[in-house]
Amino acid sequence: MKSHIRIFLLLAVTCIPLVACGKQEEKEIIDTGDTTEQVAFDDVEVEDYTVLKYNELEVLAYEGDTDAQVMLGRMLEYGTDEVKQDFTEAISWYQMASDSGNVDGTCALGYFYLTGAGVDQDYEKAMELFDAAIEGGSTNAYVGKARVLLAQLDKNDEENTDDLADSLDADDSQDDSEVSADDESVIPEEEKEIYDLFYKAQIAGDLDGAYYLAYSYENGIGVAMDYKKAFDYYSRVTKSDSTDLADQYAKNLSNTAIALLYMKGEGVEADTTKAIEYFKVASDNGYAKASYYLGQIYEKGLGVDRNYEQAIEYYLLAADSDFAPALNQLGYMYYNGYGVEVDFASAVYYQKLAALQGYAIAQVNLGFLYENGYGVERNLETALSYYEMAADSGYEGATEAVVRVRAQINEEM
Repeated sequence: MKSHIRIFLLLAVTCIPLVACGKQEEKEIIDTGDTTEQVAFDDVEVEDYTVLKYNELEVLAYEGDTDAQVMLGRMLEYGTDEVKQDFTEAISWYQMASDSGNVDGTCALGYFYLTGAGVDQDYEKAMELFDAAIEGGSTNAYVGKARVLLAQLDKNDEENTDDLADSLDADDSQDDSEVSADDESVIPEEEKEIYDLFYKAQIAGDLDGAYYLAYSYENGIGVAMDYKKAFDYYSRVTKSDSTDLADQYAKNLSNTAIALLYMKGEGVEADTTKAIEYFKVASDNGYAKASYYLGQIYEKGLGVDRNYEQAIEYYLLAADSDFAPALNQLGYMYYNGYGVEVDFASAVYYQKLAALQGYAIAQVNLGFLYENGYGVERNLETALSYYEMAADSGYEGATEAVVRVRAQINEEM
């Protein structure tokens, strides 16, 4: 959609209320340091919405420009230097665009229902939205539909563990045998459908499609497992020059996936140095999980000299994005005095930040700290509460802790 908009200037200040179309909306905008910001351009045809700032897009969006509404949703969904991540606001803009018939808005809504971010997870609703977006011509909706089918097969489309060392050990213990490419009869039809949808998206030039096609080859979903093909498709994504926020995320995922292939020696010769290079690309691009994995490498000395200080730097970088595993690990470092002075109060602080996100490991750690009075006043009732949270999520060992603390409470009554 191409738009013509009028020009006016707005003095730039921090945290100002924006006024558009007679409606005042308060939105925190981070000051860029400019003395003035150009909000719109007189009689200029907008062809690239990615170059517009939040308040410029907002003017267009309130005038009914659905492409601007989608772009606002993207900025809020992923977060930028200008705008903080806000799923609720993102969903609102996507819904507005979708209601006006914008298939990109409809497709974006599908992902929120798929993942349960900002809304209750609903695979049926997600599938309905993706099908509608496909009918409207959306290429990326093929990826979304395939991911719904994948989720319904209980296939994880993320790493199975947050601990890099455990992930590598688990892979070493698995059977190295692969499905023969000549025996595709053993591949379930539902998985073939998933692969075909990813393939359709990739052929149409969708970076998400290319990433998930690589993921399919890496994990043998609908096709014979082939690490070299996985590496090839991941590499295609990393070489893209797209500046789209969604494509940036696909590039981060692919750089991280290639790094893991180098760590494991799958499809390529094991090479920690190369793995670190790919992790750093994703980390420098704001991907918290890559920063966390770098922290793991230096904390555990995986192919490098152990360096707790370096590990903490990367954990802090991931913690800036509120990445729960990194917050938990910082608490662990402070508890043990790895790279820092032992500080139980800091351990409690970081564990709480992770536990508030429902991170079961942190909940167990907090239970232990309250049970024993480390960094906090000993409180068995609070300890029990955290252990129960972890147990309710199925975390192994938490149930035993619940039984133990309940017994202590009964003894001290």
